[in-house]
Amino acid sequence: MMKQIPSEKLSIAWFKLADCISRGEKERALGVYRLLSHSLDDNALVAQLQGDIFMCFDDKKNAIEQYTVAADLYEINGKLVHSVAMYEQLLILCPKTELFQNTLERLYRKLEQRS
Repeated sequence: MMKQIPSEKLSIAWFKLADCISRGEKERALGVYRLLSHSLDDNALVAQLQGDIFMCFDDKKNAIEQYTVAADLYEINGKLVHSVAMYEQLLILCPKTELFQNTLERLYRKLEQRS
């Protein structure tokens, strides 16, 4: 459940996160992220955001790990389009990973069945 935090404090946190990233301050950005993540009620979005932060700092290994977590959580939560987007990002990062290719194909078939 999301904690009730005034929107102005959330806006400041997002600004601070962007500022830390633009200054190249990885540890501070991750610290702000940890605080900000407590205000989000979507674990998949939290994992995706952490992956995005890692990508900003060229930490491909940790980004891939977090994007995989996000993709799996999106699928579990029935957000197939979001899961597909994460696996497409993973394939851009690791184009020859058969697991990502197979999972993406499976998700596309699931999406077709829903339409």
